[in-house]
Amino acid sequence: MATAAVGEGMAEVVDQLCRAAGLPPPTSVQSMSHGMSGDLVLRLEGPRPFFAKIGDPARRISVDELTREVGMLRWLDGRAGGARVIWSGDVAGRPAMLTEAIAGVALHDLAPDRAEAGAVAALAALAALHALPIADCPFDARLDVRLAEAARRVAAGEVDVANLAPHNAGRDLADVWRAFLDRRPPSEDLAVTHGDACWPNLIWRPDGGVGLIDLGRAGVADRCQDLALFIRSARHNVPDLPIETIVAAHYPTPLDAEKLEFYRELDEFF
Repeated sequence: MATAAVGEGMAEVVDQLCRAAGLPPPTSVQSMSHGMSGDLVLRLEGPRPFFAKIGDPARRISVDELTREVGMLRWLDGRAGGARVIWSGDVAGRPAMLTEAIAGVALHDLAPDRAEAGAVAALAALAALHALPIADCPFDARLDVRLAEAARRVAAGEVDVANLAPHNAGRDLADVWRAFLDRRPPSEDLAVTHGDACWPNLIWRPDGGVGLIDLGRAGVADRCQDLALFIRSARHNVPDLPIETIVAAHYPTPLDAEKLEFYRELDEFF
């Protein structure tokens, strides 16, 4: 995960954020190059390290996902490896939150000889998250909800066609979308899900557990939502890792290969 120093203008935003949270100014601030959300993610050093996430008020998706992430982390309150929220609100006209820093290394940054152990630990964390009671979860990410948002993005021209699977290259997006809907699974195996369980969002801690970050798409959904992206991310980051075998051995519920492929392709519309 790359870092860079922040400019003077953003340093003032950080000072405002710390004052709002009742914290002293940080001794140093690093901008983290991480994820595709477009939010600004900062690591604030001091007696205790924190992470700040600052959204873009001009992007509805940024605001919506940051709001959901705050709500989800507050609901988890540290369970299943979720970071605890220190403060959330608006700063300099931008939505923002401050969380405790999870010590450790993101799975995609692990050395190849540690990737399998990290994957096994991450599967345990996802299984713990999936085991939480769905009745209490404050967010709905079921297929009806996800497909409605995907349809809106298709209609609005917000889908990056470069992200489509190779077999869809060059096809009209509307045709791809209609064919995709025809493959909708007949049922959902509902669980509390991360929503974007890619390897950069899973932090292998020094104690051997795994912390969860970037929960802006979290909510009740089919568990394959998480496992599909987890497997895809493993293939991308550690191509030689036998990830399907590892998942079969260490995730407690058997998974449907066709459903995993459906949820992997669903993510291409986001």
